[in-house]
Amino acid sequence: MRLSSRGLRRKAIVTGGAGALTMFAATAFGQSVAPEQSAAQAGQIGEVVVTAQRRQEREQDVPISIEAFSPKELDSAVIQTVQDLNVISPGLNYGAVVGYAQPHLRGIGTTASGAGVENPVATYIDGVYYGAMTGSLLALVNIASIEIDKGPQGTLFGRNATGGLIQITTRTPSQTLSGSAGLAYGNYDTKSGTAYLTGGISSTLAADISAYYQDQGEGYGKNFYNGMDVNKNRDIAVRSKWLWTPSENTQVTLIGDYERTDDAPALAPATIPLGGLPFPVPPQSLNGVFQPFGTTSQDGISINVQHTFGDLQFSSISAWRQTHFLQSFDGALTPYPPLALNILIRQPDEQVTQEFQLRSANTHPVNWVTGIFYYQDNASEAPVQALGDLLFPLESTNTYPVERTYSIAGYGQATAEVLPATDLTLGLRYTFERKNFHTSGFLQFPDGSTIPESAPDQHLLYSKPTWRVALDHKLTSDLMVYVSYNRGFKSGGFNNELLPTSTYLPEILDAYETGIKSELFERRVLADAALFYYDYKNIQAVRYPAGLLEVYNGAAAEVYGLDLDLKAKLAYNFGVSVGAEFLHSKYTSFPVADYTTLLPDGGGTNFATAPATGNQLSQAPKATVDVTASYFVPVHFGTVGTDVTFYYNNGWFAEPDNRLRQPSYHLINAQLYLSMSDDRYRVKLWGRNLNNAAYAVSLASQANGDYIQYAPPRTYGVTVEAKF
Repeated sequence: MRLSSRGLRRKAIVTGGAGALTMFAATAFGQSVAPEQSAAQAGQIGEVVVTAQRRQEREQDVPISIEAFSPKELDSAVIQTVQDLNVISPGLNYGAVVGYAQPHLRGIGTTASGAGVENPVATYIDGVYYGAMTGSLLALVNIASIEIDKGPQGTLFGRNATGGLIQITTRTPSQTLSGSAGLAYGNYDTKSGTAYLTGGISSTLAADISAYYQDQGEGYGKNFYNGMDVNKNRDIAVRSKWLWTPSENTQVTLIGDYERTDDAPALAPATIPLGGLPFPVPPQSLNGVFQPFGTTSQDGISINVQHTFGDLQFSSISAWRQTHFLQSFDGALTPYPPLALNILIRQPDEQVTQEFQLRSANTHPVNWVTGIFYYQDNASEAPVQALGDLLFPLESTNTYPVERTYSIAGYGQATAEVLPATDLTLGLRYTFERKNFHTSGFLQFPDGSTIPESAPDQHLLYSKPTWRVALDHKLTSDLMVYVSYNRGFKSGGFNNELLPTSTYLPEILDAYETGIKSELFERRVLADAALFYYDYKNIQAVRYPAGLLEVYNGAAAEVYGLDLDLKAKLAYNFGVSVGAEFLHSKYTSFPVADYTTLLPDGGGTNFATAPATGNQLSQAPKATVDVTASYFVPVHFGTVGTDVTFYYNNGWFAEPDNRLRQPSYHLINAQLYLSMSDDRYRVKLWGRNLNNAAYAVSLASQANGDYIQYAPPRTYGVTVEAKF
């Protein structure tokens, strides 16, 4: 007898993933569950439950290209921050500049940074959307799972998730008293520690608290102008969850978090800066008049209420977040005081989100989910300030932009079996959005006199539908094929650092995908592949002609490629995972793009315009490959193991004119560990970027000289962990 698609999936969930799904009573909706220990002990790859469709499902049953990682997989690849995720996720190019997160998925992303700017690769933590790009560069501690959903998620997540989204889930409190702690020491005099404690407060209330601290005593480089360290940071993070289950049908989760990062990011010259002065400094260093410094603090609180009405499940997620961002960096890239320029950004951001959702049980003949999402964000820069002798005859410029965003969306998606073993998914979202903008500023002269500047208040209105259509078919219980069509939408906005203010249009992405998901050899091998094609319109390109951000629209582009993912358990103590993406991207129409050339005398960069049609998209490497191998050997006092990760990036262009390019590079991460007493104690020797590759996380042109910000160099150390 041939089982239907629903029957196959019920059987798979009951026989293969029952242990994971029974954790639902102790896990808030929106959280993934790590692979099961029992499967690993049996020499199989553990089940992973994901929430890409806003319900708990096995990863191999979801017709979406997904990368899902357990804490063990993150540890094996020596992943310590969200910016490291590209090492194990093909197609993810995670850039950053002076504290702003800039992830790209399959070539879709932005290098824009500023108040009110949101990334088309959305970040969610415990079901809460993080709108501020300054609040998305996070240390990965207390993690239960990470899920990267590729392609537009415009129906169920919607909020500017044009390229995809990154879902991070932290651990859930337990009634059983338990905990863990770790201490680490690494090169550059880096000290760090982690702690986690959970337990029951009463029969219906459990709580936990996690803490993280890292202090990098020495910078990766120096400012040769003053001898001070640069590219160093200190980070502290605290998070606590309280889980109340007053009945078997109701659970309430209260989450509070705080994180502060102090850093000194260095922008170094990528070419000869204005003035034609040499810059014989190594990567990670600079030679500039102004010493960089920065602080990012963020905190938030959320309440997640779950209640079951018969076979219906209701959820409400209410959240408030604030971020305070201060960054000062040398924008002139030169030690010559008459050409000095400092950019100082003070950016407070406050957001409120509310989501109500109703969904059917997984066993319902038609799986459906519907909801309403509200988002409000108050973002400002107080001020964006440029100062230095390069501004002569001015002493400084000061701009005070305020951008407020109000957005509400209704959505729904349903999946039904339309033929034996064949499911059809239809989804629709409609978004209404208003952006209000106010700005003022002044020019200040050396004698203290000022000239005020202002612009009329403005507002933008958007109302856009986004949708999803997918068809999947189970050839067998272990083999699924699917096709899908998704539309993504990222709203437009204001160039709030400029006077007079200009605006830019929303961008639209139509994505077509076909894929296969398979489980082979009694789940000892998982092999997935996806072919995709993107039709990309009104692309929001970025330029920094005077060190200040300006977004402008390109016309159109096409992106297509192939994703490959393989996980194999070759023996109970030996596993390999391989990921690869091969990408083609080009502007099919971009008649008026910024084109830059190096000035022949005196350094600096000249800006002009020319067509960029046929050029490659920014931060869209043609090939990315990662391989992780894990091996362990039982010994009489515990286990000795090793993990090695290799990552290759073919390189990428920084801007539409394809002049500045990050060449191809590779990374090697590895660790050697000893675990004892059933893994209650563990000692690890670890290294990241062991080949000491010097590669950019940010690269851009400016009139006074092109800049580059480097990723961390080789780091290594030892970690001691204990748990009870």
